Amino acid sequence: MKQVIDVATWSRRGNYEFFNDFVNSWYSVTTEIGCTRAFEECRSRGESFFLRYLYAVVRAANEVEALRYRKSASGEIVLFDKVDIITPIASGDNFVTVRIPYIKDYDEFRSEAARIISSIKPGDDPYGVEARLRESGDYDVIHLSAVPKMYFTSMSFTAHQPGNACSHPLGVMGKARRAPDGTMSMPYAVYVDHMFVDGAHLTAFFSRIEELLD
Repeated sequence: MKQVIDVATWSRRGNYEFFNDFVNSWYSVTTEIGCTRAFEECRSRGESFFLRYLYAVVRAANEVEALRYRKSASGEIVLFDKVDIITPIASGDNFVTVRIPYIKDYDEFRSEAARIISSIKPGDDPYGVEARLRESGDYDVIHLSAVPKMYFTSMSFTAHQPGNACSHPLGVMGKARRAPDGTMSMPYAVYVDHMFVDGAHLTAFFSRIEELLD
């Protein structure tokens, strides 16, 4: 479900009007996310750390309203009640992007995510999910790529076209590494539209992810 926003009475009207004519109103931020508790728990239980932080990201996005605003192809501002997460999964020499629905209960989310990932077949369209999003016009998702063998300190993102850098928040999670004091952290880069998302929103978003992992 989605709510069409009346810009005339919207609390972010000023932000919208300021950024609406920008060639690109999107910006990226790279931070570090503490993940000691989740990393150790997954290792001791033999569970997927990837699914654990995938869940943390999509749950935080659903709890921070700013991450659920989108601008539609017709120019309307909409707020989705819920957003899912899409992520590329390695498949042979390629990858396939899958859509995993947001489920608040972690065990249920993990089970459904594992089922979807295990159902990938050779020859599946790598960009089928993106094509269906374009067809529907509803970008009720966030994106997360995982590069578990790469530690990074900054990240740039591709732009679809001038004036429409993307239609939903993009993210990349990097390699978790241990500090001398034994704590674990990993780099996380996100790309968001300043029309909807300010620094305070990202602070809340990052903090919530870390609460769920650390």
